[in-house]
Amino acid sequence: MEQTNIQPIKIKSRMLFRIWGFLGSAGIGLVGLWLLIEALKFESKYSIFYLGGGLLGIVYGLITFLIFCPAFTKKGDVIFNIIEGKDGRLFSGKKYVDIKDIKRIRMGRHRYSFKGIFLMDILIETHENKVVRIPTYNILPEPEFYKAVELHIFPYLTEEAREDWISQFTEVQRKAYLEKFHQNT
Repeated sequence: MEQTNIQPIKIKSRMLFRIWGFLGSAGIGLVGLWLLIEALKFESKYSIFYLGGGLLGIVYGLITFLIFCPAFTKKGDVIFNIIEGKDGRLFSGKKYVDIKDIKRIRMGRHRYSFKGIFLMDILIETHENKVVRIPTYNILPEPEFYKAVELHIFPYLTEEAREDWISQFTEVQRKAYLEKFHQNT
């Protein structure tokens, strides 16, 4: 296969988003722990509220930290890779999709997943009606995703997939994105 010599295009996360994710998840857990400790001292008439807020903060912080955890590792650096071309593919870890097999691609919440409550994913529907979900951990800005699709995937999509991609935006939105993308390249 010819693609072994082609270097993939890496779509990377933003460090600032990774920091915010850490502060938002671990930080809420630590604030919840502090509230719980203050509640157990019973020095205030609001101790019962501290207790409830502390327990909620700990539970929410722990859940979101566990969901975001891969974003804080090496896995969170590169969200996905693209190999351009007629026989190109999009891949992340063990998940991959040939570009010619993409029926629909978007960034959104996966409604049948607990993580979908908190995080947006890249959702790819294939012509075989399979859905491939690539987690973004909310550390990939939507404009970066749009840029990757427009510049590296869109030219190789089927006509049906192109029409679906274009239908996600108003004409003004898409024109503004395209102008911005071409200015930065």
